[in-house]
Amino acid sequence: MKFKKRLLPVLILALGIGGFVALKATRPQPPTAPPQEPYWRVSAVAAEPAVASPVLALNGRVESPDQTKAAAPGVGRVLQVRVREGQRVARGQALLELDPRDFQPKVEQARGAVQELEAAIRGENLRYQADLDQLAHEKQLLDAAAADVGRFEELQKQNFYSQSAVDQSRSNLARQRISLRSRELAIADHEARLLQLQARLVQARATLEQAELAALRARVTAPFDGLVSQVAVAEGDQVNTGQTLLSLYPVAGLEVRAKLPAPRQDEFLAALAAGRPLPARASVGGQSLRFRLARAAAAADTRGLDAFFVLEGGGPPLRVGELVSLEVEQTPADNVVPVPYAALFGGRQLYRIEAGRLKALDVEVLGEAGGQPPRLLVRSPALKRGDLLLATHLPNAVTGLKVEVVK
Repeated sequence: MKFKKRLLPVLILALGIGGFVALKATRPQPPTAPPQEPYWRVSAVAAEPAVASPVLALNGRVESPDQTKAAAPGVGRVLQVRVREGQRVARGQALLELDPRDFQPKVEQARGAVQELEAAIRGENLRYQADLDQLAHEKQLLDAAAADVGRFEELQKQNFYSQSAVDQSRSNLARQRISLRSRELAIADHEARLLQLQARLVQARATLEQAELAALRARVTAPFDGLVSQVAVAEGDQVNTGQTLLSLYPVAGLEVRAKLPAPRQDEFLAALAAGRPLPARASVGGQSLRFRLARAAAAADTRGLDAFFVLEGGGPPLRVGELVSLEVEQTPADNVVPVPYAALFGGRQLYRIEAGRLKALDVEVLGEAGGQPPRLLVRSPALKRGDLLLATHLPNAVTGLKVEVVK
């Protein structure tokens, strides 16, 4: 009896397992789905060949070829500073003043030296005229002394005069000859003395001009309408000769210095040589400004050649040192197609969509199209108007890959 009770659960479990196996073996089989080729959903753009100017993007810095630095004309103390950095000033406006008491004594000293030499020259001329007047008198005295010697010698022979009287007359003649010779030397030396005095006068006048110029420059004024870029001193500072006081630059005539890449230098230099303007655009302060290529630097380095672009027309004021992104328009080209950056693969390849599949196409990249959104300009003889070009950058893009264009 106990054996039958134990066998009953085992029998029930066996019947359940057998029923499950029977049901599984007799279930209907679902239809097998045929394998499908995977595809990628992508965006595309239509090719529209046209004449366009490639744009070269350059980063430049605003400079001023006329930036001026005012330096101290001599040793002195700053009396007054009338401007601050960044302030706009007008031509002739007083900017800074050094203490005139540091410069005026030198002016007076130099002026005194000039007056002294002018008086010395006048005295030399008067002395020369007096020497000329005395020369004829000296000759007359010499002739008289010579006649006295002859007469006294003759009388001495007749024993009317003593030998001592004759010797005295001869001494008078000798002294007169020396006096005449001295007068002649003074007249002959007049020109040399006068030239020396005149040379010293020229030096004294130059010293006076320098002192007056230093005194004049002790008061710094703006040479043009511009902006103060730096104030290097404060009131009460002691400054030395040549020390920079402040610097400023004109509002007009600012330039943008940008580095031309070495592979593109020849094109820009040829445009300059031919007198062909290369326009450029930049966005500053929310406004679009127009520039043109004015000149190129005389020396290049391994990074390229510096080019200078000048502003044309009006716009917001530029500041020296400000960074500006330029878009330089180059020579127009035919059959150029603008494409998104994502459409370019490997730097030289696009994919054309033909019958839902990709086909690689080699192209020549001419540059950027400029404007927004950013695009590239490419060219290829195989590109035709209306061709669909892949605009999604697929990492696994290859010729033959199946895609679906999402509109």
